[in-house]
Amino acid sequence: MTHRYYYIDSSGPDTNLQLYSLQQAKLYWSALEKDLAENDQVEHFHERCVFIICTMGLSVSQLLGQNIMEPSERVPSPSMIFKSLINKHKLEGSLKEQFREFINTYDHCRHFGLTNDGSRHWEVSQVTLEKTRKMYKFGLLVWETVIGIFRKEPGSELDDLDLEGIENEI
Repeated sequence: MTHRYYYIDSSGPDTNLQLYSLQQAKLYWSALEKDLAENDQVEHFHERCVFIICTMGLSVSQLLGQNIMEPSERVPSPSMIFKSLINKHKLEGSLKEQFREFINTYDHCRHFGLTNDGSRHWEVSQVTLEKTRKMYKFGLLVWETVIGIFRKEPGSELDDLDLEGIENEI
């Protein structure tokens, strides 16, 4: 038997990888905000920002991959899945460009290796608190958008999913 990876309740043999990643992103974001409110200098600030972007990006990538319309030989890229959701459900077209920035930032942070021109290290060095906040909030918007789409389906069992307080459910 194949276990699914999108159960809301992960206390048994089944799990929800993308929801766990979202919870971690939210926990790390909350901790960073708390530390910034208490101190001007925060230990491992840049690392934590990059980690939040990577964790939020991972959750979004997993969320989209788990919710493709039709199974296929290979899971399409998150960008292709998101674009098809936007088109199919006639959502705001500007979300596509915002998603492109989000997924590019995520890719830069998770694949930041040495390049001939040093561009990847430079791109990652440009991660700021403002950029992290923007990517974090957009990741939450993607979650709300996707869950909103599937919440409308009969029998979705998503009515009890509270994205606002999900980090408190760990």
